[in-house]
Amino acid sequence: MTKKHAPEHRIDRPTQGLQNIFAPEALEFFPTACGVSGAWARVYMIQAFPPTVDAGWLTPAANLPGVTVSLHARPQDAANMIKALNRRIGGLAGQLATGKNAPITEQRLTQEMEDAVTLMKQIDAEQQGIFQCGVFLVVTAADPDTGLRRAKRLEGQMAAQGMRLRVLAFRQEDGLKAAGPWGLWDKALQGDHLWPVPVVAASWPFGGGGINHGSGIVLGHDSDGGLVLINRWNPPAESGLTNKNFAILSPPGGGKSHATKLMMLREWALGTKVFVLDPEREYRPLVQAVEGTWINAAGGQTRINPLQAPALPDTGEDDEATGTGLGTHMQRVLDFFQTYIPDLSPLQRALLEQAVEAVYADKGITLGMSPEALNRLTPPQWPHVGDVYAYGQQQNGSDWEILTALLRTAGEGVLRDLWSGPSTVPPTQDANFVVMDIHDLQDAPDAVKRAQYLNVLGYLWDLVRADRSERKLLVVDEAWMLIDPQAPQALKFMKSLSKRIRKYGGSFMVVTQNIADFLAPAVAGDGEQVLTNAAYTLLLRQGGKDLQALTNLFSLSDTEQDKLTNARVGEGLLIAGNDRAWVTIDTAPHETRLMYGPQR
Repeated sequence: MTKKHAPEHRIDRPTQGLQNIFAPEALEFFPTACGVSGAWARVYMIQAFPPTVDAGWLTPAANLPGVTVSLHARPQDAANMIKALNRRIGGLAGQLATGKNAPITEQRLTQEMEDAVTLMKQIDAEQQGIFQCGVFLVVTAADPDTGLRRAKRLEGQMAAQGMRLRVLAFRQEDGLKAAGPWGLWDKALQGDHLWPVPVVAASWPFGGGGINHGSGIVLGHDSDGGLVLINRWNPPAESGLTNKNFAILSPPGGGKSHATKLMMLREWALGTKVFVLDPEREYRPLVQAVEGTWINAAGGQTRINPLQAPALPDTGEDDEATGTGLGTHMQRVLDFFQTYIPDLSPLQRALLEQAVEAVYADKGITLGMSPEALNRLTPPQWPHVGDVYAYGQQQNGSDWEILTALLRTAGEGVLRDLWSGPSTVPPTQDANFVVMDIHDLQDAPDAVKRAQYLNVLGYLWDLVRADRSERKLLVVDEAWMLIDPQAPQALKFMKSLSKRIRKYGGSFMVVTQNIADFLAPAVAGDGEQVLTNAAYTLLLRQGGKDLQALTNLFSLSDTEQDKLTNARVGEGLLIAGNDRAWVTIDTAPHETRLMYGPQR
């Protein structure tokens, strides 16, 4: 016979899996700190408050990295509160009536009585609710050193607001219970802080202020989900914006080109003319999609003669006309040569200036010519780099020989198609979207790329200056390419342009990486101004020495530094005058197709 076993009884026990998800792995308590799952933590309680507070008075503390704020508010019986306040006011009045108090004691008693009278008025006359309150703050960090630095910063922030923190010595466990989601407010930690409803409401720490000018272009959304809407052409008066310039700063891969394309597209759609200097061929799909003008400015069939001057009056920093445009342009030509050949001696620079003046004279072009006369000149009537080289060949002396040898590559060598000859740029005065591409020079020497960058930038600057009645956006990508301590003229030109463009109805947008290069000691005077002349600054993902440089330049808080270090592509900090907002760039599908082509 087979023995039958009795059926097995299974006992179902509640699983602790859900509890384990929320509960810390381990807790360890010390006199002035505690350990939570291996991390360092310290619990504080606010012991003293200022007489008055502003709205969002807990926001600065709540926004510090590693700080968690917990507020307890327990409603109190109004009738009992009035009786207690009456007794307290009577006691204070008696102490003040003796006249034997020290001055500081007298001041403290007077302030306390005024506060008690105000509180009683709020309860009795205004029928405001009263709450017994306590505020606990927990500082957390991965290690004690970081935690102590954060704790010191919190203590300083609270002291600056007139509040005194108390480390809950030997009460860290009770403090953690009060600060955590359990809401266990131990009686020993309950003080006599009584707040009316407005003070409780003002303590709400989740303050957020987006950037919304009410019109303009949408850049994306902020951390609260609100639209980031900017109007560089007509911002609100209270915004503190002093110009229309924009800087987009990010290392490679942070999303700066995408943000630039999006802003260009949306500004163009609202009627702004867009001019772009493109060293990396980033913008050809976009300009072709909107049927704009794309020009390969790296030589070949299209040439920009750096010696051909625009038919514009000379203008200084005050933009008052002082004559024809030739005088200013001749200085730009000398800056161009200095950028191309930065190692010239003072004597060689003087000889080069002599050669430039001579080739203009040989063409019958003088400083006294009117803008109208200059405008009648055709491209073949202007001198070019080949003429400067030919003039040097005709001169005698060792310095002329050196100068001519240095000019040979541009005059008759492999770069002759770039600068030696008349301008062959198609008409662009009436175009509403122009991209000048120099990508084909990416393998050229740095001096060549830098010189052509300056040459093209000067050409686009002349387009901006041609008509003050139109809104124009001048975009300079990879602006770091202009930086050379041996030839600072190019960076100085960009600085001057960024300061003067507002007088021509224009906006200068500088897009760059390698921020630290702009702040290097040799060029910091000009480089810093190029970055800070922009009223708008978009900082995308940052790190390393660039983040350190930007922290000093824009006074970034610890929270802003942490966010920039961990930002995803297309996320960043927008600084617009007096306002700052964390922004995520938003792009519609049809815009993506325009910017990158149908394959995207």
